[in-house]
Amino acid sequence: MTYESDVLKHIFFIDTEVSERDNRACDFGALNENGKEIHTGLESIFYSFIADADYLCGHNIINHDSKYIKIPENAKLIDTLYLSPLMFPNKPYHALLKDDKLLTEELNNPLNDATKARDLFYDELNAFSRLGENLKLIYYKLLKRNSCFSGFFDFINFSSDEDLEKAIRECFFGKICENAPLSDIILSMPVELAYCLSLVSATEEHSLIPRWVEINYPKVDMVMRLLRSCSCNRCEYCKVSLNPTIYLNRYFGFPSFRKYNDEPLQENAVNAAVGHKSLLVIFPTGGGKSLTFQIPALMAGENERALTVVISPLQSLMKDQVDNLEKRGIAEAVTINGLLSPIERADAIERVESGIASILYISPESLRSVTIERLLLSRNINRFVIDEAHCFSAWGQDFRVDYLYIGDFIRELQEKKGNNCQIAVSCFTATAKQKVISDIKEYFKKKLNIELELFASDPSRTNLRYEVLYKENDAEKYEPFAVSLNRKNVQQLFMCQGQNEQESLLKS
Repeated sequence: MTYESDVLKHIFFIDTEVSERDNRACDFGALNENGKEIHTGLESIFYSFIADADYLCGHNIINHDSKYIKIPENAKLIDTLYLSPLMFPNKPYHALLKDDKLLTEELNNPLNDATKARDLFYDELNAFSRLGENLKLIYYKLLKRNSCFSGFFDFINFSSDEDLEKAIRECFFGKICENAPLSDIILSMPVELAYCLSLVSATEEHSLIPRWVEINYPKVDMVMRLLRSCSCNRCEYCKVSLNPTIYLNRYFGFPSFRKYNDEPLQENAVNAAVGHKSLLVIFPTGGGKSLTFQIPALMAGENERALTVVISPLQSLMKDQVDNLEKRGIAEAVTINGLLSPIERADAIERVESGIASILYISPESLRSVTIERLLLSRNINRFVIDEAHCFSAWGQDFRVDYLYIGDFIRELQEKKGNNCQIAVSCFTATAKQKVISDIKEYFKKKLNIELELFASDPSRTNLRYEVLYKENDAEKYEPFAVSLNRKNVQQLFMCQGQNEQESLLKS
């Protein structure tokens, strides 16, 4: 590998302002490597100043400025926007701040923006020099032929003939699946791979790939999944990072999953979700439904930096689940609902946008909110979880017409993301007759062409006991239930109470 900065190369940093009236560049700012600068509204002065440029550098110069100006012959373009997430994965949200503006209706000052582009470029240059040799090689080999990056590598005279795939496996050993299809990804999605590897290398756990990258390269979510969330069940990464039992113990302190009549239904459902399958889960109330979707959601948040959206009809239930997770020290869940104050709502939105939240609880009515749609478009969505799924069916206990919009919303969201990556769905309910099950499965087959895999416990409730008590008249019907039980039964009923409280209850 070679790396050499050539100070004799003439690099100019530029920015332009475009008139909304005629869609033409009307204001120009530029400075060169020696600090000489201009700010003019005349094209002739601007073109004369940059005439001998070997490189033109700017923030979003490729998709903005270069469309409105004539590039000097043989000059190469360097775009600080595309480099920023690679060089600063912990904080890839750099934007040229307009802090010099005194009035909101003023035009931006292109010279100030050109100066900021220069400062960012040299920050990126220094950041690249601090990268490990393997990571330098990886970025170069993946991006050298792409016009958004080739100018940068040409400027620093970087080259290498070393093996790319070998370098990736060495540099990211234990951080990605050892059996991920790297050869195919390198060939078909090199830029997406570079951005994903940059995110994997980030030291801040809540860093995200910026939204503009997702828009320009929508398959980054797919690449991230192939690298870190498609278990081969063989390599060290998958054995640890994609093992639900490890997360169960880490987050909830349980050594193993719950069984129903000796069947590992809960574990099977979790494994199916981790494997990106869509499912319908029917577990009794108190039977561990929440944990069944929370474990895969926390795993996806950690491994893919993805968001799981939980749709529930009950605001109190949402708050309950978020509070219970917080009591366990899990801060990755938030809810957005009508009970929040404007400040609380803004904080919840910021936590989702920043990547802190990996579980978002909302009501089905919220899907009609433009704010919620934009919020979900800004994140990699791992799964939609629909609680109280019997609400889909007119034969269920509580039919909710807003549930019927969920499938349309998910389909439209997938289309807007444009990454051809199917978002999985998990449906949960405590009880469901066969007609309700059929309605739920048919709905998702029709709306999203999804086959829901069924995980259902025995509907018989062995934890409940029924007893018929004979009463002579209406007055006896309203006597306290405890009076009708013998002392032994009352002791059993309150066995969880403290000794003093038991004695007090028995005396009353």
